[in-house]
Amino acid sequence: MKESIKTMQEKVTNKKKAIILTVSGVAALGLILIGGYVGLGYYYATQNDHYTESQAKEIALSHVDGEILTVKKHIEIEDNPAKSEYEYEIEVKTADNLLREVTISSRTGTIEIDD
Repeated sequence: MKESIKTMQEKVTNKKKAIILTVSGVAALGLILIGGYVGLGYYYATQNDHYTESQAKEIALSHVDGEILTVKKHIEIEDNPAKSEYEYEIEVKTADNLLREVTISSRTGTIEIDD
């Protein structure tokens, strides 16, 4: 009886180890895949970075009269990493004391104005 309990405990211990190794392996593989996906998006965004911050400011001021308060550059990772791009978010204070946010694609120079 004591031997069978000991054998069962060993089997449970071995199963726990196998489960831990499997879960750890799946988690590591998931991290590698996500890292590769983000890395690809970053690579393509960097390769397609055609507009500088000063050019983005000029574009914003050509569409919205006012004073630039802040400029933030961030990456937009798309479902298709080849279409990932940097975007400039520019806050412009108008003469009427209104705050307008202008988003400019660093890849194409297209503009989106939020009122």
